[in-house]
Amino acid sequence: MLADVDNRMRVAQEEIFGPVACLLPFKSEEDGLRMANDVEYGLASYIWTQDVSKVMRLARSIEAGMVFVNTQNVRDLRQPFGGVKASGTGREGGEYSFEVFAEMKNVCISMGITRSRAGAYNRVFLY
Repeated sequence: MLADVDNRMRVAQEEIFGPVACLLPFKSEEDGLRMANDVEYGLASYIWTQDVSKVMRLARSIEAGMVFVNTQNVRDLRQPFGGVKASGTGREGGEYSFEVFAEMKNVCISMGITRSRAGAYNRVFLY
Protein backbone atom coordinates (compact mmCIF):
# COMPACT_ATOMS: atom_id res chain seq x y z
CA MET A 1 0.00 0.00 0.00
CA LEU A 2 1.22 3.42 -0.94
CA ALA A 3 -0.14 6.31 1.11
CA ASP A 4 -0.08 10.04 0.39
CA VAL A 5 -0.31 9.38 -3.35
CA ASP A 6 -1.32 12.25 -5.61
CA ASN A 7 -3.39 11.36 -8.68
CA ARG A 8 -0.76 13.04 -10.90
CA MET A 9 1.98 10.64 -9.74
CA ARG A 10 3.13 7.99 -12.19
CA VAL A 11 2.25 5.19 -9.76
CA ALA A 12 -1.38 6.42 -9.76
CA GLN A 13 -1.57 6.87 -13.54
CA GLU A 14 -0.04 3.67 -14.92
CA GLU A 15 -1.10 0.03 -14.81
CA ILE A 16 1.22 -1.69 -12.35
CA PHE A 17 0.08 -5.34 -12.70
CA GLY A 18 1.32 -6.15 -9.24
CA PRO A 19 0.13 -6.32 -5.65
CA VAL A 20 0.08 -2.54 -5.15
CA ALA A 21 -2.69 -0.32 -3.86
CA CYS A 22 -2.44 3.44 -4.09
CA LEU A 23 -4.42 5.17 -1.35
CA LEU A 24 -5.82 8.47 -2.57
CA PRO A 25 -8.14 10.40 -0.26
CA PHE A 26 -11.27 11.99 -1.73
CA LYS A 27 -14.00 14.18 -0.28
CA SER A 28 -17.11 12.87 -2.01
CA GLU A 29 -18.32 10.09 -4.28
CA GLU A 30 -18.20 12.50 -7.22
CA ASP A 31 -14.63 13.51 -6.35
CA GLY A 32 -13.54 9.86 -6.11
CA LEU A 33 -15.19 9.03 -9.43
CA ARG A 34 -13.52 12.01 -11.10
CA MET A 35 -10.12 10.88 -9.80
CA ALA A 36 -10.73 7.28 -10.87
CA ASN A 37 -11.60 8.39 -14.41
CA ASP A 38 -8.73 10.91 -14.63
CA VAL A 39 -6.27 8.30 -15.89
CA GLU A 40 -5.06 7.16 -19.30
CA TYR A 41 -5.88 3.51 -18.68
CA GLY A 42 -9.10 1.67 -17.91
CA LEU A 43 -8.61 -2.07 -17.54
CA ALA A 44 -10.26 -2.75 -14.19
CA SER A 45 -11.72 -0.93 -11.23
CA TYR A 46 -12.42 -2.06 -7.70
CA ILE A 47 -15.22 -0.82 -5.47
CA TRP A 48 -15.45 -1.70 -1.79
CA THR A 49 -18.89 -1.06 -0.28
CA GLN A 50 -21.99 -2.87 0.95
CA ASP A 51 -24.26 -0.28 -0.74
CA VAL A 52 -25.52 -2.02 -3.91
CA SER A 53 -27.18 1.13 -5.29
CA LYS A 54 -23.84 2.95 -4.96
CA VAL A 55 -22.11 0.05 -6.75
CA MET A 56 -24.54 0.24 -9.67
CA ARG A 57 -24.24 4.02 -9.90
CA LEU A 58 -20.43 3.93 -9.84
CA ALA A 59 -20.16 0.93 -12.18
CA ARG A 60 -22.16 2.81 -14.83
CA SER A 61 -19.96 5.90 -14.53
CA ILE A 62 -16.47 4.51 -14.06
CA GLU A 63 -14.38 4.29 -17.24
CA ALA A 64 -13.07 0.73 -16.98
CA GLY A 65 -13.69 -2.48 -18.85
CA MET A 66 -14.26 -4.49 -15.68
CA VAL A 67 -15.63 -3.61 -12.25
CA PHE A 68 -14.92 -5.86 -9.28
CA VAL A 69 -16.92 -5.31 -6.09
CA ASN A 70 -15.58 -6.28 -2.67
CA THR A 71 -13.03 -8.60 -4.27
CA GLN A 72 -9.89 -8.53 -6.35
CA ASN A 73 -9.55 -9.83 -9.91
CA VAL A 74 -11.57 -13.04 -9.53
CA ARG A 75 -13.66 -13.94 -12.56
CA ASP A 76 -15.00 -16.88 -14.49
CA LEU A 77 -12.86 -17.28 -17.62
CA ARG A 78 -16.02 -17.38 -19.72
CA GLN A 79 -16.75 -13.77 -18.76
CA PRO A 80 -15.60 -10.94 -21.03
CA PHE A 81 -12.16 -9.56 -20.24
CA GLY A 82 -10.75 -6.30 -21.57
CA GLY A 83 -10.30 -2.61 -20.96
CA VAL A 84 -11.05 0.81 -22.34
CA LYS A 85 -8.95 3.90 -23.09
CA ALA A 86 -5.24 3.00 -23.47
CA SER A 87 -5.93 -0.42 -21.93
CA GLY A 88 -7.34 -1.56 -25.25
CA THR A 89 -10.66 -2.13 -26.87
CA GLY A 90 -12.83 -5.17 -27.27
CA ARG A 91 -13.31 -8.18 -25.06
CA GLU A 92 -11.89 -11.65 -24.93
CA GLY A 93 -12.93 -14.62 -22.85
CA GLY A 94 -15.61 -17.20 -23.54
CA GLU A 95 -17.63 -16.54 -26.69
CA TYR A 96 -16.14 -13.04 -26.90
CA SER A 97 -12.79 -14.58 -27.90
CA PHE A 98 -14.20 -15.59 -31.27
CA GLU A 99 -14.77 -11.94 -32.12
CA VAL A 100 -11.44 -10.77 -30.73
CA PHE A 101 -9.25 -13.35 -32.44
CA ALA A 102 -11.19 -13.78 -35.69
CA GLU A 103 -10.82 -11.63 -38.77
CA MET A 104 -14.24 -11.49 -40.37
CA LYS A 105 -14.39 -11.43 -44.14
CA ASN A 106 -17.36 -11.15 -46.47
CA VAL A 107 -16.98 -13.29 -49.62
CA CYS A 108 -19.63 -13.01 -52.35
CA ILE A 109 -19.59 -15.43 -55.28
CA SER A 110 -21.84 -15.33 -58.31
CA MET A 111 -22.91 -18.82 -59.26
CA GLY A 112 -24.29 -17.75 -62.64
CA ILE A 113 -27.85 -17.01 -61.63
CA THR A 114 -30.00 -16.79 -64.72
CA ARG A 115 -32.87 -14.44 -65.30
CA SER A 116 -35.44 -17.16 -64.76
CA ARG A 117 -34.03 -18.16 -61.35
CA ALA A 118 -33.23 -14.66 -60.20
CA GLY A 119 -36.71 -13.24 -60.54
CA ALA A 120 -36.62 -9.59 -59.51
CA TYR A 121 -32.88 -9.84 -58.92
CA ASN A 122 -31.96 -10.29 -62.56
CA ARG A 123 -29.12 -7.79 -62.76
CA VAL A 124 -25.55 -8.96 -62.95
CA PHE A 125 -22.87 -6.83 -61.35
CA LEU A 126 -19.25 -7.27 -62.35
CA TYR A 127 -16.48 -5.73 -60.29
